[in-house]
Amino acid sequence: MADYRIPTGNITFEQYVKRSHFICHLTHTISREEAMSFIHSISAHHPTANHNCWAFIAGPPDDASGWGMNDDGEPKGCAGKPMFNVLNHCGAGEICAVVTRYFGGIKLGTGGMARAYSSTVQLALEKMEFTTKVHCISIELLFPYNLQKNVEHFVQLYAGTIVHTEYAAKVRMVANIPVQHLSTLEARLLEIGQGDNLLVQVSNINDKSTSF
Repeated sequence: MADYRIPTGNITFEQYVKRSHFICHLTHTISREEAMSFIHSISAHHPTANHNCWAFIAGPPDDASGWGMNDDGEPKGCAGKPMFNVLNHCGAGEICAVVTRYFGGIKLGTGGMARAYSSTVQLALEKMEFTTKVHCISIELLFPYNLQKNVEHFVQLYAGTIVHTEYAAKVRMVANIPVQHLSTLEARLLEIGQGDNLLVQVSNINDKSTSF
């Protein structure tokens, strides 16, 4: 599973287009349920708005099962889809955008609406900070005490995080390792463990975020 960008928090961006007030609310949502909850909260916060259009990518950016969009009464394809196209183009996942519109009395036309909604999301994205979601796998290591410094060195060298260490007849260590480094790390550990019975066991896959 490939790493991908995710937003770090919430952004609100406002602009006026021919007197219509457009407000983009952009946030991190990890599931469709969380995205819909955010959408409902924005709609409840702007009950007198003419439209609260939305789009989201709730999960990895290439997983279509987590995609969603809605025009909320605007002409079909003039709001939700342009908003989604902007989100999809930015390459981020776990992201949701709601654009609130207060009509200003001047019609924009279908092209003008599409540009207004997409530009509001684009300008909000430019203000958002992102991190990279790194997919990790949990491994369990069992080794003699004389190998501890070497094991810790290689775990850290390959961007791993030591979660837990126990000391008994041997050292038992649990660490999270980025998936792309796992095979290389295993090979290095087996090299240093030759003759010392170093055991590497792969456990469940986890996710963590690191600064981008």
